[in-house]
Amino acid sequence: MEGPDSGSDFPAGLADRGSRLWREANEAWQLTPAHLVLLEEACRITDRLDVLNTIILRGSADVKSNDGELPDIQGVLAETRQQQGALRMLIAEIRQGQTGFAPVVPSSEQEATGVSDLTARIAKKKAQG
Repeated sequence: MEGPDSGSDFPAGLADRGSRLWREANEAWQLTPAHLVLLEEACRITDRLDVLNTIILRGSADVKSNDGELPDIQGVLAETRQQQGALRMLIAEIRQGQTGFAPVVPSSEQEATGVSDLTARIAKKKAQG
């Protein structure tokens, strides 16, 4: 099923942030079919993180439960951290598998990171003396 401005088969069942990630990633990159599968999973994790965040916010808003105890959201926080880690790894894998990539030029306020940026900085340093 094609979604609006998706550029690729739009996965069913994505919420707002997952849909936005799908659309923007497909606009920015040309991914292989295997990496599109990874992107779909990244979009689902993005939506899942929104749900977990809602649970955390609801738990912190209910300062005390009926029995006067603070709500236990430690399990939700742990799951959130695991989902964030999984999302970070998926995005890194997707970025490595993209085709037609135009590297992002860092702004003057941010120092570039990564192997290609390090290589450029070393070359610049050698040229300076």
